[in-house]
Amino acid sequence: KEEEKEKKPFKDHLWYGAGVGLGFSGYGGQSAFGIGVSPMVGYKVIDRWLSVGPRASVFFTSQKFPGYKSTGMVDTELGAFARLHAFRGFFIQGEMGYGWDQEIDEFGDFTGTKLPKKTTSALNPYVGIGYNFGQGLGGPGQEISLMYNFRIANDVNTYDQPVQYRIAFTFGF
Repeated sequence: KEEEKEKKPFKDHLWYGAGVGLGFSGYGGQSAFGIGVSPMVGYKVIDRWLSVGPRASVFFTSQKFPGYKSTGMVDTELGAFARLHAFRGFFIQGEMGYGWDQEIDEFGDFTGTKLPKKTTSALNPYVGIGYNFGQGLGGPGQEISLMYNFRIANDVNTYDQPVQYRIAFTFGF
């Protein structure tokens, strides 16, 4: 059985996934709509137990305030993850990502009809849990997870929530 593992081609150790994001909100005359995608590729270091790999995300948000034109902002992140398959479809995941986020610049020039925006960057350490409905059996599947961002949790100057929920589709997990 050990010889079979060694002869397994590289591509047979890979699984693929892509998260999708959709959001909208409105409050006090302002509104926002967002849509995004986050592809990932996992390499099964220990078959059905431990995977590692890269993850990227791109999220577009259109924000509208009264008296201003709609402002489009793009958030991107590149990172790497390690995933431990705990029990059946349950998993624990750690991730380190570097993100570039655009947001409205509250200190910018608000004259005219265009909102000022700025880009910030930061290192984002995540830890989370999830469940893959394919149960790690190698076929197509869907998954949900909750990820906790320690940088946001410890940032006293942000209004962002440290918990992310993720929905993804996988193949070969």
